[in-house]
Amino acid sequence: MNIKRFVWACLTSCTALVVTITTALAELATVTSRQLNVRRGPGSNYPVTYTLRQGDRVEVTRRQGSWAFIVGERGGEGWVDARYLSSDTPTPPSGGNATNDVFRSKGTVDNARYKGAGEAILVIGRRDKSASLGLSNAGQFSIEYIGTVRSNFEGTIQLDIEKFRSSEVGYRTVAASGTCNIQASGGSVRKSYCTITGSGIDHGRSNFTGR
Repeated sequence: MNIKRFVWACLTSCTALVVTITTALAELATVTSRQLNVRRGPGSNYPVTYTLRQGDRVEVTRRQGSWAFIVGERGGEGWVDARYLSSDTPTPPSGGNATNDVFRSKGTVDNARYKGAGEAILVIGRRDKSASLGLSNAGQFSIEYIGTVRSNFEGTIQLDIEKFRSSEVGYRTVAASGTCNIQASGGSVRKSYCTITGSGIDHGRSNFTGR
């Protein structure tokens, strides 16, 4: 099965999955170091089973501290140091075509849990104006605001948020209310500010500033 299709299937059908070590959904990532050892356990004291190379794609199925359990695109599995993975946050399979508009940027994220370098991905459905804004950083955190577009005028977009999910709560989707105000143009997210409320929400406010 194509790895991207597999991950998207997990996202749509397994959002309540609980893993005993740490709760997470499968996600795609790319190896950033020249060589990355895959080990039998989550630590440098465990034996190396094989080695990944820069640019290899993997599927991350769970995490424990700074370690991630991966399945290689060409087979093989084991634990790797997550610092050497660049997260490719899954989004609906579109990529800016007749179905969706997609904006993505690298920049700085600032919220209650994390402050530093990150990435923003905004996906807007052209037919029903459904939308999601994801903010992430490899090995640190991933959050997503899900809702509908209230207004979109000259690059200023306002989303009414209805749902929220976060790596800090195992990617469990919870009900939320609030707004995201976003500036986007030329396929990039320039700035965003989200503020929401709801039970089980750990990122009530998040800012993003693109480079």
